[in-house]
Amino acid sequence: MDINEWRIRIDELNDELMTLLNKRATYAAEIGKIKKQKGLPVFDESRETAVLNGVAEKARKAGGPLSEESFRNIFRVIMEETRKVEE
Repeated sequence: MDINEWRIRIDELNDELMTLLNKRATYAAEIGKIKKQKGLPVFDESRETAVLNGVAEKARKAGGPLSEESFRNIFRVIMEETRKVEE
């Protein structure tokens, strides 16, 4: 494959990622409603730590080109941005 074909594949994956991230944000918004009803804070440190640890463990087992720390960083940003829709 040439570079343009690889870029087309990346663009397709970007579209899929955007769809999944919006779906995740929709779920987070629903969780935010429940938290608000129950008087719970939006930020749940223990949950976020568990998610980051789980992602790192899965990354370690997968052995892909992205490191555990790369996935931690990616998901840290995803959670930070998703938290905004919970508020």
